[in-house]
Amino acid sequence: MKRKRSPIKWPDGARIAITPCVAFETWPEELGAPGSLQQENRRPQPTNAVTKKNLATITDREFGERVGVFRMLEIFQKEGIQTTFFPTGITVENYPDVFKEIVAQGHEIGTETWIHDYSYMKKRDKEKKDLQKTVKIVQETVGKPPKGYLSTGVSPSADTPEIITELGYTYWMDPQHEETPYTLKIKGTELTVLSYFQDLNDYSTFQRAGRTPRELLQQWKDCFDCLYEEGAKDPKFLIWGNHPFIGGRPYRAPMLREFIRYAKGHSKVWFARSGDIAKWYRENYRNAHVEEWPNFTIAGRRARKADLFKLK
Repeated sequence: MKRKRSPIKWPDGARIAITPCVAFETWPEELGAPGSLQQENRRPQPTNAVTKKNLATITDREFGERVGVFRMLEIFQKEGIQTTFFPTGITVENYPDVFKEIVAQGHEIGTETWIHDYSYMKKRDKEKKDLQKTVKIVQETVGKPPKGYLSTGVSPSADTPEIITELGYTYWMDPQHEETPYTLKIKGTELTVLSYFQDLNDYSTFQRAGRTPRELLQQWKDCFDCLYEEGAKDPKFLIWGNHPFIGGRPYRAPMLREFIRYAKGHSKVWFARSGDIAKWYRENYRNAHVEEWPNFTIAGRRARKADLFKLK
């Protein structure tokens, strides 16, 4: 069966565009507490515990800003890679010097929302207010507003695409259904959509039932090999997330370095910031494949925005 979309081309005849992006986040008050929505790699705190928050969980996340992000930056710098960081707004507010250094090294700043909470738990006004604060702090800290958006947990609300276009974002990472960019029309505006490969991020090794770091490295390589071979005729992208508090650990960071070197061992690879991929697509293929929001199906039928709201 032939693919419906016509192939595109990357700069210099690259077969694949690669972005090992970084999700650099700060967690809300509920982290480590009984009933928290946040994922933990240990038994949840009992509801009848006298100590109501788990110190190990809280300090585990702090590894990212204390150690992990600097190890990742060193890897990118030594390997000559520039990528995109997707922080929460409060992370930028709390660590402005880190983000100034990130930009000085040539990396791009996209964003998640203000803190690591979930858009599907918020009403529209609250979601937009949190993102307005996020855009403002990025502008004030690094001198320009963010253009790329990735929802916390890759879990947008029904209102997310409309809100981010209203706030000046130009590309969106949440939809999971493509390996090639496309243009998404939303109420007279548009976004370039780049699908973030959720199953490849290092969170997949975080839970006890997940893969080991070496198994995840092999999955990265297998995915690369498939897309690189196909890219001789139909170039695509490979974009996934790395979290400083996970992927920045000394037994995990070498996997990222090894993968980068593995991919660099192939001649037709474009390591790019996700904003560069979106920009290339807009400038060369903006009208090649256009869809209208909402652009997904439910039970085989064209979906409506209302399908994403609470069931009656």
